[in-house]
Amino acid sequence: MTTLGVSRRAVLVTGAGLLLALAACSQAVLVRPAPSYEAFAFEASLPAAAAVFVDADQLYRQVRMTPDPVDGDSLCDEVTYPVDAREALEVSVIGTLERLVRDIVPTAAPLDREAMEARGLDAVLVVRADTFNVGLTSGAFLSFEAGAELTLSVSAFTGDGLQLRDVVFGNAVQTESGITCGNGSEALGAAVEIAIENAMTELGELIANSPELRASLGDAGP
Repeated sequence: MTTLGVSRRAVLVTGAGLLLALAACSQAVLVRPAPSYEAFAFEASLPAAAAVFVDADQLYRQVRMTPDPVDGDSLCDEVTYPVDAREALEVSVIGTLERLVRDIVPTAAPLDREAMEARGLDAVLVVRADTFNVGLTSGAFLSFEAGAELTLSVSAFTGDGLQLRDVVFGNAVQTESGITCGNGSEALGAAVEIAIENAMTELGELIANSPELRASLGDAGP
């Protein structure tokens, strides 16, 4: 079939070339903070001033799209999607814990007991990103499916020593459809945000419902 003397194949190839040019070699992924505002079992905040250290170094990945082997498009498989969720995790942890602890003091490194007491603090909360897996696949007609999962180790110390050590988990799958490779960025960003929010809900429940932590801080709950 021809259109004004130009074959349909030539039109499709030219269109694909234009889309690739627009996509360039890299598509930035926006990951917004996602603190959890779920209603936790304990309504009263912990009566403490706590240092909070967040190690989010694991939350950076360079993602390449994997075409679906059956009907996936390969138009964007040369595009790189840098996913940087480090700041988003830090802000999310602080935002979640601010609803659970009377006073929060972010720190650049975890404090030991001596440093904690010297600063007049009652507890040290440490959240470390252990694993971060994120991927992107394509279906027909530039549809994108992004998946994200992360695990965070959580520790809580007081003047009485270690009160809590556990792991929380978050995951999500998000789909987007569109005509450019940028829709893959949107799918990735949304999947990572939802995964972080899910992990923050688990974090909140863990901190709020720890009887050992509450007892050490002199609060048995309502």
